[in-house]
Amino acid sequence: MTPDALMRDVAEAFENSDLRPLLEAIDNKVVWKSGSTVQGFFRFGGEYPDYHGVMEVTSQIAMTYSFRRFRPKEIMSSGEIVWGLFEIEADFREAGPDSQSPKSVKFECAIRWRVRDNKIVEHQAFFDTAALLFQHGQLSPD
Repeated sequence: MTPDALMRDVAEAFENSDLRPLLEAIDNKVVWKSGSTVQGFFRFGGEYPDYHGVMEVTSQIAMTYSFRRFRPKEIMSSGEIVWGLFEIEADFREAGPDSQSPKSVKFECAIRWRVRDNKIVEHQAFFDTAALLFQHGQLSPD
């Protein structure tokens, strides 16, 4: 399977809450990085080494968001590198006893993978953290 076909398959399954294709494609020594930092506003920020790290970060994402849309706008690959730009719509689940019903959020995310032998050995995601925090209600427009 080509790297861009792998990314399309994983994204389609992810949109349907099926993590199996992603987890099957993860190399045991993968390096998974988020565009935000560990000390940032997002609990899934930072670097997660190996397969167990990916399990940790995907569970953190699932506790925070329920995805309704995870559609590729563009996917391009060259050799073992593949880039994707995705339109994402999700329900943001606020934590805490005073949380209300989930908030709908929309954003774009760029994802870069290095794929070897049909396995993701590097993952890095980039998204507009300020726009997402604004939709969460954690930033004001002032």
